[in-house]
Amino acid sequence: MKMRYFAGHFAPFLSTGRKIRSLYDNSGYVRVLIYHDISESKLGLFSRQIHYLASHYQFLTPEQFQRFTQGEYYISGANLLITFDDGFKSNRLVAEKVLGPMGIKGIFFVTTEFIGQPDRTVQREFIEHQIFDGDISGSEILSGMEPLTWDDLEYLLEQGHVIGSHTCNHKRLSKVHSQNDLHYEIIESGNILEKKLGVTIDCFAYPFGDIDSICNGPVNLIKQRYKYSFSGIRGSNYSSVFPYAILRDAISVNDPPGYLRLIIENGIDIFYRKKASRLLKITRGY
Repeated sequence: MKMRYFAGHFAPFLSTGRKIRSLYDNSGYVRVLIYHDISESKLGLFSRQIHYLASHYQFLTPEQFQRFTQGEYYISGANLLITFDDGFKSNRLVAEKVLGPMGIKGIFFVTTEFIGQPDRTVQREFIEHQIFDGDISGSEILSGMEPLTWDDLEYLLEQGHVIGSHTCNHKRLSKVHSQNDLHYEIIESGNILEKKLGVTIDCFAYPFGDIDSICNGPVNLIKQRYKYSFSGIRGSNYSSVFPYAILRDAISVNDPPGYLRLIIENGIDIFYRKKASRLLKITRGY
């Protein structure tokens, strides 16, 4: 965390550099932000963070972002798209209390086996073993970490947000070797959402998001079912972005403003370029 505060001191210099570059190259880009569960106790921090970001950058809607990737929507400078992974109940509260009043629309990537699960024991086991892959103990799971319901998803759609698939069981796809299981996690998760919600599901975010959690087999199925695939690898998305190699930045509500600007102003992308390049090769099939 100390490094995050220290690194943030460089953000103003990057901002100045971007403004100078914009004099001769005003091509815009989009940083796609990833959030997960936002506990009620952190709602104030989240609200202040989003207000800070909105005062410095433009938030795009999912529809604007899609048009941007298709070369149909012009932007300049740094822009943002907000996304949420996993399908936690807190996402609805965030949408009601923060995003709605600000007019910000996002994409909510949900795991279908988690949505609407009424049994608290099953919920906790799913969070511990599937979502956190065993990296969190049951005792660390907060009481508010519950799943969205199908009614909650209907509400999000009514408010202009987009629902995307995050698989059925939040499995690390590179470790799933059964074609039937891959088909269920990738193809059927989208089909289930479409049937339940009555809307087209064309966005997918693979679980865990790192470069080692995706490989050629799952990518081929993703391409068959969806128009867009989102990773968890940091980087800027320009109009030439390949729709199956969309980069995203994991954000914490505890991140200081300077560090956020460092991320958004491309200040740490150098550490992720090899991974972004590898993702592009995997998704393009070479």
